[in-house]
This record gives sequence, C-alpha cells and structure tokens, in this order.
Amino acid sequence: MSALIHRTTLLWAMLLSVAAAAQEIDHALWEERLLILIAPSADDPLVLRQKQVLHDRRDAVEERRLRVIGLYAEHDDANGQGLSSPRQHAIRQRFGATPDTRELILVGLDGGIKRRAPLATPLSEIFRQIDGMPMRRQEIEERRRKGLTATEP
Repeated sequence: MSALIHRTTLLWAMLLSVAAAAQEIDHALWEERLLILIAPSADDPLVLRQKQVLHDRRDAVEERRLRVIGLYAEHDDANGQGLSSPRQHAIRQRFGATPDTRELILVGLDGGIKRRAPLATPLSEIFRQIDGMPMRRQEIEERRRKGLTATEP
C-alpha cells in the first residue's frame, strides 16, 4: 500500500511540475519573448560570455521585449529571481534539458519555440531572427511611425 501512495504522490508532483513550467511560459505569452540559457553551471564560460553580451546590449534586449531565464543544474536564475527547484525541473523537463545540456532556446511571443541552438550562438543572430518575426516587424513599424529608430542586431 505504501508503494502505491508513493507512486501516486510522485505522479501528482510531476503533474504539478509540468503545470508550473506551463505557467512560467504562459506568464510571458504575448508580453515577452524568452531566451532560455541552459548549462550545467552559471559559471560556464559560454553562459558568462552570453550574459556579458546581453548586459552590453541591454538596449536591444529591452526593445525586443526579451526576458532571459537561466537554467543551470547547479543554480537557476530568472532575471536575478531564483526559480524554485520544482519550477526549474518543470521547465527543464518541458524542453528536454538534461543536467549536461548546453544550449539556448528562443521562445516567441506566441509561446512557440523559435530556435534551439548551441549556447555559443552569437546573440546578433538571435536578434536578427527576432527582427524578422512578423510581430517584431510590426513593433519596428510602430516605432518608425512614432519617429523612433530600432536598435541594430
């Protein structure tokens, strides 16, 4: 009987984890694009390089409504706000990320995965891809109508 209770509890925990991942993605739906950096550690040299470029290009990040989420086997981060272990696990599970995964995932405003790429992918490529998306093209056009320019990739 105890084994049955344990399996049932485990199943409920897994279902709640999947729901938490969906909620994290759904929270950004139509409001933000997500760039998920996945690596074994926040100290991974590729992560540190991407974070530096993101910091240096925060104007481009903000204009593209890009929220960065770091998923690290040793540590997790969402714009400096830690994700709980169940939420981190759920997001990792949703994207099929193992503890040794090193990649980035771009999620569009519609919640769909737009790109899975190696963590070393130049962010200028990600910015160019975003700039080619229909909703981003509309945003750029709206900025032009207001007399504003769009940041370069």
